[in-house]
Amino acid sequence: MISEIRGSVFRHFLSAAAISLIVISVFYMVWLRSSIKSLEYKLGVLQHRKAVLVKEQRNLIAARDNLLSIASIDNVAIKKMGFNFPDRNKVFYVKERI
Repeated sequence: MISEIRGSVFRHFLSAAAISLIVISVFYMVWLRSSIKSLEYKLGVLQHRKAVLVKEQRNLIAARDNLLSIASIDNVAIKKMGFNFPDRNKVFYVKERI
């Protein structure tokens, strides 16, 4: 009689534990999928941001190269700073004495 009660209690405990394990497993799987989807969304946002930054970097490099070109420097020196090319007849050379 006592063994039947113990067996019945043990069976109820095992079935409750199995059911709770199944429920916990289902919730864990749902949580895992939602966290994966969240990471995929964040990855997509970061990839888009990287593409925008790469495009901006290309534009900045092109602008830098344009500003550093010899024609641009000559243009700025002549128009904005008032420099001009020297006349060949007015140029004289100084020799260095050591």
